[in-house]
Amino acid sequence: MERWAQPRIARDQIVLFSPTLDDSIDAAHPVRLFEETLRRIDFSQWEAQYVLLEGQPPIHPRIMAGVILYGMSLGIRSSRRLEDATSNRLDFIWLCPGRVIDHSTLAGFRTRFEQPLKDLFRQIGRVAIELGMVNLNQIALDGTAKRSNNSRYATARRASLEQKVKALDEQIEQMMQETAATDQAEQQLLGESSPTKLPRELQALKDRQERLARALKRLEELDKKREGRKDLSAKGPAVPTTDPDSSVLPNKGGGHAPNYTMVLATEGKNGLIVDNQVLGDNNEPGTVLPAVKNVQESFGQKPQQVLADSNFNSGENLAELAQAGIEPLMPPRQPQPKENPARREDPTQPLPAEQHEKLPISPQSKKLDRSAFVYQPGSDCYLCPMGRRLPFVEMKVYDRDQRHVEQRVYECGDCANCPLAARCLAGKRPVRRVVRDQHEPLREQMAARMNSEGGKATYRRRSFLCETPFAVLNTVMNLRQLLLRGIRKVQMEVNWTCSAYNLWKIVKFLSRQRVVS
Repeated sequence: MERWAQPRIARDQIVLFSPTLDDSIDAAHPVRLFEETLRRIDFSQWEAQYVLLEGQPPIHPRIMAGVILYGMSLGIRSSRRLEDATSNRLDFIWLCPGRVIDHSTLAGFRTRFEQPLKDLFRQIGRVAIELGMVNLNQIALDGTAKRSNNSRYATARRASLEQKVKALDEQIEQMMQETAATDQAEQQLLGESSPTKLPRELQALKDRQERLARALKRLEELDKKREGRKDLSAKGPAVPTTDPDSSVLPNKGGGHAPNYTMVLATEGKNGLIVDNQVLGDNNEPGTVLPAVKNVQESFGQKPQQVLADSNFNSGENLAELAQAGIEPLMPPRQPQPKENPARREDPTQPLPAEQHEKLPISPQSKKLDRSAFVYQPGSDCYLCPMGRRLPFVEMKVYDRDQRHVEQRVYECGDCANCPLAARCLAGKRPVRRVVRDQHEPLREQMAARMNSEGGKATYRRRSFLCETPFAVLNTVMNLRQLLLRGIRKVQMEVNWTCSAYNLWKIVKFLSRQRVVS
């Protein structure tokens, strides 16, 4: 008796009734829910960009988008691997019924529909809202660096970049002269006109020249931002040469490399992504207000609460959010000491000598931090740890980095013979000054919210809401390095990825519902 399982169908067996393609996919397979969700999406914007009067009939954009999105949800991002999947994996064969889609077709489709792709992201979000998965009253923000499609060694500083540009210009000029001479000789000999396209080698040099020109322009922008600042590097900043829209930024794993900053806004119930932004630098505070605006425009509801880490905390953001009636929960940029003896019941009395060593020290100046001074709103002055007054002495108004700054300066007139003078005064300054800008009251209100029990409980949810999408994008969807170059195409790649993530969440939600029912 044969004790091994026998094949259900022999490979050379001719069958009269074979299983259909639909029978080959289990009824509970996620690809069915994936395709069912995509059928709720209106693809009329995509269809409008096709010319259907001539040539072979094109594949419907819902099927094309479905292959890309479903592939991303499984961590298949390469167009060549997607082409292989459409010919060898039953779930992909079922999704695009029997069609094998060429990798070049998929690659072109990925970057063709910029505006419809944004609308697709919004429509998927609205499907989640209809399913009751979304709470737009609360959103959470977080950002991370994503490696650009640029080698960590393909960067250059100004001197090296200018040298490369000069050498490339000379090489192109020489090749242009050689090409013109060849065209002229052929025209005289054969009576042919010059070709309308540049030779492939010359076109490649022209493309590289354009990238280096963009890198030089980016370097000039960085130099303008550095004007008036003390930079530790005398050589100046380095810029990527393959993808100049990215920036050399620190990596979480250590070292520096060309990166984009990807900022996600997630809603407060299931952590679906409701907004995404791609930055060529790491200006995360500049994404808070656009995120609120984008969520309101996309889904018709203004968030009531914004959770974010300290990188997003700026006075301008606090002021704008307060004006819009939105409550922010963001820790201060400077870590606050857990024990601060300066915060005592009666700050007019000198701090006991045995507690002087516990006073907070500024990591920059190595002197007493400003948190060691207690503000008295009634008398508009600060009190130092020894109970001495720092009254208001002057107002400073200036503009820096496109920000308007109004600073009130408080100065102690009695620093002589102070037992804390050595720990308090920097350099040869005879008196201590404390500066308070126009946003300090909002920071103090924020600190009070963050220290309350309700604020702590609410802010703890930020970790789940923000870290879950990044974990899934990195591990499940394999988004560790970007495939495309240029900030416009990178933004499209991130839009595809975030749409795939939200579809993945919807499919899991629908799967749980069907199991329960």
